[in-house]
Amino acid sequence: DESVEEDTGTKTLERACGDVELCGVSFAYDQQKGQVLDDVSIRAPSGSTIAIVGRSGSGKTTLVGLLPRLYETEGGSVFIDGVDIRDYRRKDLRRQISLVSQDVVLFNDSISNNIAYGGLASSSDADIVRAAELAHVMEFAEKLPEGLNTNVGERGILLSGGQRQRIAIARALLKDAPILILDEATSALDTESERRIQGALATLMQGRTTLVIAHRLSTVESADTIIVLKDGSVIEQGTHAELLELDGHYGGLYRMQFAV
Repeated sequence: DESVEEDTGTKTLERACGDVELCGVSFAYDQQKGQVLDDVSIRAPSGSTIAIVGRSGSGKTTLVGLLPRLYETEGGSVFIDGVDIRDYRRKDLRRQISLVSQDVVLFNDSISNNIAYGGLASSSDADIVRAAELAHVMEFAEKLPEGLNTNVGERGILLSGGQRQRIAIARALLKDAPILILDEATSALDTESERRIQGALATLMQGRTTLVIAHRLSTVESADTIIVLKDGSVIEQGTHAELLELDGHYGGLYRMQFAV
């Protein structure tokens, strides 16, 4: 859709503080099928962690796709540092945001070059190695004959899901954007892999505004605020403890997952 990619923004943005706000946001892929998001308002202060939970199809991934302008809002506005994101130049806006999702796109190239894809042209070999260490990539790369120069195969076929995920985290560390989106980032992993990845993610999240979409509620318990979506609307929000005490939709999801 050409209208989506048309860039009308003129404001430059070197590095955002990371204050994110969605005000009355609505969106539909197809008007006849109804709203995917309906009058959603969320505030994520700089450096905070906001978790977005809800059943499949509740609008979670669409919501975070509005930040880098993968989709345009039909109603309401999205602000970063108090400025409507449509006013920023698109390339400046997207430089502020890193995404780690369950679908890691890797190229038929070395581990090192796949990490470098996330960074700026000025990234040095030392920067890449540091990102690899922080994301626990070196744990498996050091055991490979060519280390970080090992080819990952088409779409990373030669690596496990957990290894691909760690490369995605290293990419985000190298990019060093102030706003981080984690979209079901550990959903495909076994418990041991998830434990390692959580350590890498904790490093990545430090000092950044983080929006976390997770199906496993254990990964969002420590968030500053949990937003509960249902059919595209925010129906509850609060801390983990507050939402359990409320004993509403979130409480039901929690009991279902943990059989409590």
